[in-house]
Amino acid sequence: MADPSRPGNQYQHIRIDGKAQLGDTYILPAPAPPLPPSYRLGLDLEDAPQIDEQLFVGREDELAHLHEWLSPSTERQNVVAIFGLGGMGKTQLSLHFARQDHQRYSAVIWLNASSEVTLKTAYMSLAQRIQRHNKQREAGQSEVIVQLKEEQAIQLVRQWLSQAENKTWLLMFDNYDDPRLPGIRSSTGYDIRTFFPYSTQGSILLTTRSSRITFAKSVRLNKFDDLNLSLAVLTRRSGRQAHEDVNAKKLAERFDGLPLALATAGDYIRQTADSFGEYLQMYEQSWADLAENSNDLMEYGDRTLYSTWNLSLKQVAAQDPEAAMLKGAKSAPEWFCNITKSKARFNRVIATLHGYSLIEAMPGHYSLHACVHDWILEHLIGKIDITLFGLAMHCFAQNVAGESEPEYSLVNSRLNHHALRIEHCDERDVVDWNVVDWNVVDTDDIFSIGYLNYMFGRLKKAEEMYMRALKRCEEA
Repeated sequence: MADPSRPGNQYQHIRIDGKAQLGDTYILPAPAPPLPPSYRLGLDLEDAPQIDEQLFVGREDELAHLHEWLSPSTERQNVVAIFGLGGMGKTQLSLHFARQDHQRYSAVIWLNASSEVTLKTAYMSLAQRIQRHNKQREAGQSEVIVQLKEEQAIQLVRQWLSQAENKTWLLMFDNYDDPRLPGIRSSTGYDIRTFFPYSTQGSILLTTRSSRITFAKSVRLNKFDDLNLSLAVLTRRSGRQAHEDVNAKKLAERFDGLPLALATAGDYIRQTADSFGEYLQMYEQSWADLAENSNDLMEYGDRTLYSTWNLSLKQVAAQDPEAAMLKGAKSAPEWFCNITKSKARFNRVIATLHGYSLIEAMPGHYSLHACVHDWILEHLIGKIDITLFGLAMHCFAQNVAGESEPEYSLVNSRLNHHALRIEHCDERDVVDWNVVDWNVVDTDDIFSIGYLNYMFGRLKKAEEMYMRALKRCEEA
């Protein structure tokens, strides 16, 4: 009897009456063609930090940029980098965007890019998922997944991302904070482009602290300028109404719109009976103790408010030791003289710090976030060096502008935070004015700081500074 499984073979047609007739034959249909490959993996955030979407606030402008710049309908490859200071909520923004826009993409895949090792591990896992997805579409095929070596897995993923029919995916490389790229030296970093697909297609979203990712469009993530957004974070994190609480407003203003600081405070208050005011008092008076006894936030992993910038400083030190000295110096001002030998040398140091988002550079001035300043004083320096304190006072007081000088109001508003920092040190009684080096700080400096306090309505502090200047004049 002919084998019916062989294409083209004829076999008997069995009639309803059960009798066969030799002339009744037909051709066995050809096997169905294989299914076309499917690249729809859907939303894959399995290994991403688990963040409650209800906690997300603001960032409408940034989300609009991401929606536009990561459009899957373009023929070119889209690469966008969200960058900013550690603690600004870069991961949270990227995950919120992924959940909000995932239906536009055939696949949305989150990858841990904090080191080359973690990214290779993520590619191994992704290669297995791609194999499993393909096997499930092949009827009758074994579910056994081939165990690939590391380089084979990376190659498989890059090839899969490069298929001509597979152009509408979104890859999310999270925490690419240690790049090694042309112009960026790093003994521990790596070039993430070696993990990109072979073909220039698809959409790629990076989160990073580096402002020097030149191959991507940049979305800079800044602090919350709207106080209501800061209060919204405190409300959602603490489970208490912050908008009508005077101390909550003081706390929000003190943290100057830094999402990590606000989230840390809100979570702490939710787990304790402490008020917003009591938390602020602990932060001001017992920073180190609070740091030691605060729980980590799930979405930030081991990067807490009190340790998140250690990574950035380590990378700065590896690239430019003088820049690291500027952040956490404990020695005599010789280092300061070296850095300020020339404008070009000073700018090089500042550029390194700016490259890791530790400071902001704007036309005519630089700024340092208040919470980063707290970390420097409490974690890096510890006990205030009175010589450096005097040097800092002298540098800042020399820039206080008088009413006759151009843009004096703008200049002094930028310097106001320095006056507030001296007030903060006074309240904590960490500066002994009796041992201030008056060879570094002169009476004009003290008078200028008093004037700045007067200008911004802190009359009591202005009087204290004027009295110190007067006392110094009498002693002289």
